[in-house]
Amino acid sequence: MLHQLFSRSLSVYPRIYMQFAALVGLLIAAEFSMGTLSMMLTQRAVYRVSQRVRHVRHARHRRDASHPQRDEHIGGNCCA
Repeated sequence: MLHQLFSRSLSVYPRIYMQFAALVGLLIAAEFSMGTLSMMLTQRAVYRVSQRVRHVRHARHRRDASHPQRDEHIGGNCCA
């Protein structure tokens, strides 16, 4: 009985079922695309932050290397 009802409605409304199937397919594809895009943007953001941190560390290291370290022992106050 259910099979007859389904086959009859499928023959009466094939265009609506095809449009509905196409819409479901588009929704699935859009969700997959949004997930992929979100993942790519997240990876790009993480990469940019890591590059910024790396740049700051490199600049700090360069700045520290350009200034000589003060050595307490050279001034003669070693064992005062």
